[in-house]
Amino acid sequence: MSAPTTCPASSVNKTQDACPLTLVDQEPQHTSLASAVENRPTTRNEGGCPFASKAKDDIKDMMTQSYVDHPITHEVKISNLNHYLPETKSKKSQDFLSDPQLAMAMKEGTKVIHSAAENSVFTKRFMSGTISIDEYGRYINSLYFVYKTMEDLLAQHKDNPLIKLVYFPYELTREKSLMKDLEYYYGKDRVAELTDFKNITPAVKTYVNALKDAAEKNPALLIAHSYSRYLGDLSGGQILAKRLKKHVLKRDVTDASWDSYHGLEFYNFNHIRSPNEFKNLYRQRLDESPVTQYTKDLIVAEAIYSFELNIALFDEIQALSDSKQLHPTVDYDDVESIDSALGTTGETKHAFLPNADWLVGFATGMATFAVGLSLYHRFSDSL
Repeated sequence: MSAPTTCPASSVNKTQDACPLTLVDQEPQHTSLASAVENRPTTRNEGGCPFASKAKDDIKDMMTQSYVDHPITHEVKISNLNHYLPETKSKKSQDFLSDPQLAMAMKEGTKVIHSAAENSVFTKRFMSGTISIDEYGRYINSLYFVYKTMEDLLAQHKDNPLIKLVYFPYELTREKSLMKDLEYYYGKDRVAELTDFKNITPAVKTYVNALKDAAEKNPALLIAHSYSRYLGDLSGGQILAKRLKKHVLKRDVTDASWDSYHGLEFYNFNHIRSPNEFKNLYRQRLDESPVTQYTKDLIVAEAIYSFELNIALFDEIQALSDSKQLHPTVDYDDVESIDSALGTTGETKHAFLPNADWLVGFATGMATFAVGLSLYHRFSDSL
C-alpha cells in the first residue's frame, strides 16, 4: 500500500506536489476562499490534503480567478461581513433614531436594578426611619463627592449635543446644597476636611472614577447618571425628606420647623416650581435626543451601572455603621436642651451649637449679668 499523501502546508520546504494553498511561484490576485470551497474537487486522497489534486492547472486558474467575477459576489458583498469584526460591529449603524424614547428605555432597563437598590439593607432602614443621624451624615458626605464630580463634568461637556438638552444647572445643581447640609450636621470647621477628595471612601472613589471614565469614553453617558440622580431626587427624595424630618430630626408635622429645609437643603429644589412638570420636560428632552441605537444602548447600560454604584455606596455606609467607623455629627441632645432653655423652634436650633463665638458671648453676658446683680444687691442693702 502506498504511503498516504500529506499536506505540506506546515512544511518549510515546498515540494512539487505541495498543497496549492502554499504556492509561492505566483501570488494569487483577489483570492476568494468561497470560490475555492465551491470549486474544489469532490474526491480527495484518504488522509491527505483536501485540496490535493492532479489537476494543478485547474486549481491555479481557480486561485487566480477574480472575486469580482465569481457569482457569489452578487449575493454577498465582502464589505457586508465587516460588521462581524469586533472593531466595527459596535459601529454598524450611525443613523439617528427617529423616535429614540431614551427616557423610557432607561426606565425599563433599570427596573430590576432599581428594585435591588430599594431592597438594600440601608435603603430599607432609610425608608423606615431607623437610620441614625451619623449614618445620614455619612450619606450626604458621600453624595457630595458624587455630585461635585458629576456636575463639574456636566459643566465641562455642556455643549455636547445630548447633554445640552438636559443641562439645567440653575434648577438642579446640588453641590452647594450638600455643603450647607454638611455644615448643619458637622459644623463649618469640619467641612473642609470632610469634603477633601483625599478622604473619600473606596465605594465613593469607585463611583467618582466611573463618572470620569464615562465622560472620557463618551460624554453622552453622563446623561445616564444625571437621569438616575436628579429624577430620583425629585421623586423618591422628597419622600425620604419627610422620613428624615420625622424620624431623624424629630420634627413634628404641627411645628413651624416642619416646613423648614435646615439640614435638608439637598432635597430643596427651590428653583423648580413644579417637580412633576419639570420631570416631564426632562423626560421629553431625553426622548427627543439625537442618538443612534448603539449610543442608546450604551446610555441604558450606564444607567444600570449607576444604580449598581449607588447600591455599593449604600452597602458601604451600612458596613461603616456596623463597624462603628462613622464620623460623629454634632451633639443634638445638647442642641435640644439649648432649645428648651431658650424657647426656640426646631427651625433655628442648629444655629446655636456650632457657633463658638455665640457661646462665649452668652457665657460672658451671663457672668456680667451676675456681677451686676450682685453689686445691685450690695448697694441696695447699704441704702
